[in-house]
Amino acid sequence: MPVHHVALRTPDPAALAAFYACALGLGELRRTRDAGAAGTVCSVWLDLGGSILMVERGAAGGGLARAGDGALAGGWDGLFVEAGAGTGPDWEARWAEGGVVLDGRTAFTLYARDPEGNRFGISSFPSALFR
Repeated sequence: MPVHHVALRTPDPAALAAFYACALGLGELRRTRDAGAAGTVCSVWLDLGGSILMVERGAAGGGLARAGDGALAGGWDGLFVEAGAGTGPDWEARWAEGGVVLDGRTAFTLYARDPEGNRFGISSFPSALFR
């Protein structure tokens, strides 16, 4: 069953969405604002290539407890997207250029944290092995 969307809560959806758009090369699908004079951004939807990353206003981390290493305690570890096989070095260079700090790596995955401490990554694992 395909994933429809992943939602991240943040006090500043515009800033966090801009970070992910740059770090992962995601295009914006939709932006909504509160009614009224301020017109504060309340959500930004980014294209995950068939799924949506919904960056929505709320408490950072959704109030979920975190373990000592910053991962969500007892559950989700982060958002990881697929890149072409062997493209890890290209992504690492792009992140360095954009100021994204590498938080770890395996043979096929690069890990980082967004400005609010949420873990994310790019996996260049040969996905044909799963299909």
